[in-house]
Amino acid sequence: MKCWRWLGIILLAAAPPLAAEELFELKPVADGVYAAIAKPATKVNCNGAVILLDDGVMLVDTFSKPSAARALMEQIKSVTPKPVKYVVDTHFHWDHYYGNEVYLGAWPAGVEIISSEATRQNIEQRGIPRVKREILEVPKEIETLKADLAKATDATKKAVIQENLRQTEAYLAELKAMRVTLPTLTFDRSLILYRQSRTVEILYLGKGHTDGDAVVYLPKEKVIITGDALHGWTPYMGDSYPYDWIRMLEATEKLDFDYIIGGHGGVMRGKGQFQMWEQYFRDLLAETAAAYAQGATLEETRQRVAAALVPKYTGKMPATFPQDVVGNIEKAYRVVSGATN
Repeated sequence: MKCWRWLGIILLAAAPPLAAEELFELKPVADGVYAAIAKPATKVNCNGAVILLDDGVMLVDTFSKPSAARALMEQIKSVTPKPVKYVVDTHFHWDHYYGNEVYLGAWPAGVEIISSEATRQNIEQRGIPRVKREILEVPKEIETLKADLAKATDATKKAVIQENLRQTEAYLAELKAMRVTLPTLTFDRSLILYRQSRTVEILYLGKGHTDGDAVVYLPKEKVIITGDALHGWTPYMGDSYPYDWIRMLEATEKLDFDYIIGGHGGVMRGKGQFQMWEQYFRDLLAETAAAYAQGATLEETRQRVAAALVPKYTGKMPATFPQDVVGNIEKAYRVVSGATN
């Protein structure tokens, strides 16, 4: 286990906080364990988990913007007066760590931000360039929304675009003000907190959604918090290791749990979602490999694999699956062709 000092990159002035009720629904899952379920927003937010400990609070993931982290921090006060002492970043994707600065800023001498060693490196080496790139890209989204608003004639549609524009402009202001804050404490395989009231296991079980996914496990409460290694939406595979991901899910599934707090969607029960995702990845890779072996181009593979998977997973995946699966097929094609891992 290695300890690291805080590192921040100052990018401009901070945006105003948003109301917690606009961002999350705080749901009790077990005694002293809450899921912060993200509500729909223009800039996607992840779920979080709030774990009450004897001496403070552990928060899993810090969302897509500092204002969301501040809002949840106020919401936490409705269930406990204890300070946040531990933050866990499950992986390096923007919507899971952009709020890190808020907790370290509120308790600069008393908060540890925990991640796997790979996640800390990824935030530093890949996350920071992505922030800078996003600052260049979001103004283009704003201009598109303004053009759409000018052309809109339907009052309902116009109101939706106006709200999306408001949220996107506010997000850009926060992005420019944000200090990218790295984890202060990393681990290789596991980090376990033993407290009188509960034990918290923070585990690395292999590459999957990224090469540094952390899973938080509460053995007594039979709750597991999976980040984006498993959730209620279609898997995003852009930074993934698909064959390893199957093995990582199988290893995680062996833990004894009843409830799953994933990075997106609602709280899940049982192991059915694990098994469905494992089969989905096997089907995706097998269908893509078969198409590639027969000389199919990427476009031909998209069509062929989508035709096989969409009927099979309709009703199991979200309604957006026919669109979502295209990116997964492209990733699988790059993997089986040897273009990437």
